[in-house]
Amino acid sequence: MQNRGAIKFFAIAFALICLYQLSFTFVTSRVESKAKAYAVSESAQQLAGKLAGRDEVLRNYLFDSISKARENYYLDSVANLVAYDILVAQYTYKEAKEREINLGLDLKGGMNVVLEVSVGDIIKALSGNSQDPVFKEALKRAYQKQKTSNKDFVTLFGEAFNEVDPNARLASIFLYEFKEKGITTNSTNEEVLAVIRKEAEGAIDRSFQILRTRIDRFGVAQPNIQKLAATGRILIELPGIKDPERVRKLLQGTAKLEFWETYDFTDVYQYFDQANTMLRELEEAKAITETGEIV
Repeated sequence: MQNRGAIKFFAIAFALICLYQLSFTFVTSRVESKAKAYAVSESAQQLAGKLAGRDEVLRNYLFDSISKARENYYLDSVANLVAYDILVAQYTYKEAKEREINLGLDLKGGMNVVLEVSVGDIIKALSGNSQDPVFKEALKRAYQKQKTSNKDFVTLFGEAFNEVDPNARLASIFLYEFKEKGITTNSTNEEVLAVIRKEAEGAIDRSFQILRTRIDRFGVAQPNIQKLAATGRILIELPGIKDPERVRKLLQGTAKLEFWETYDFTDVYQYFDQANTMLRELEEAKAITETGEIV
């Protein structure tokens, strides 16, 4: 009987703890439902229609962007307001959000993407697109090995390079790119491979950070982003995504650095002055037409 009572006690305690943890999810869901209702209100639709005119595709795109901005604005405005008041404590929406249960893809649905950084292309770029026949054959074999091996691509490339020509030196191929990293004509293949591996890992880390920044700007709740060891792949799980095509474009987009020639204000201020004078004259003419006297 004593054991039965203890089991009941722990069962009830466990149930109460579960309800307590779930309550944060209920609270945040209620706040986010209000945010969504505010985001898709009639005023947002009217603004999108006014900006897009008769272009239906543009209207849908603008409405999506406007509603997302309004939803984020609403959630930011209530982030530090009390959203959950229980007997022992008060929690703001931000604090409740940190304590809610992560539903994940299984319960919430969404999008699962695996992106791969081509380490072979990185090696080719580091070599200065070398046309060395041993180097090219080693890359080709490394790609073949990758299909059936769990080793990282740099290791496979090193093995393939040694198989093609045990006497070949990687230092002669990568010397120009790696001379500032301590590589000399006397460096061993292992030393060169160590630098290649470090450069490849750095490229993967930069890709990881870029993807994380893009997803954070997209505003996905509780995304899961992780690097898969020794594969050059990045796993991305985005719960609750309703527009996978837009996310795909966001993740696959290529960053561009553009340079534009600009003018100093001293070069163009006279044109602003002329435009200002012309606008004033037009407003005065309009006032005379409407009232019959100069305003």
